[in-house]
Amino acid sequence: MLKFTDPASIAEALNDPNLDQDLLTLLRCLAFDLSDGGEFRIVVVQEGDGPAVINNAADVRITGDSAEELSFDWIKDHEGQWFEIRLSPIDGVPTRILVDNGPGTELGIHYLCLSHFWPENDGGDR
Repeated sequence: MLKFTDPASIAEALNDPNLDQDLLTLLRCLAFDLSDGGEFRIVVVQEGDGPAVINNAADVRITGDSAEELSFDWIKDHEGQWFEIRLSPIDGVPTRILVDNGPGTELGIHYLCLSHFWPENDGGDR
């Protein structure tokens, strides 16, 4: 689990040679997009992260047994490697959640992302 709330923390991550190259590319783009000086939160959900860790980092119950009905602005599929969920709560911090599209990713949030792109007749919401 990675969480970023300021440009300095993103800059530090961009210098980490162990991070996935696709994730680094997304972080670079987000750093540019979110550089207007306002508050923001970027949460990176990786394989092995559990519901409690994800919900705490995102500051919303997005997955697990206590998941709420989520109102998101959009979900993007970044070439099958990562999904991006954009949340813009009226009374909270704008949040981007990057979700690893891997077999070890927590099932609830992974399913949310995958089903967004499946045709409705295959069980998705499109």
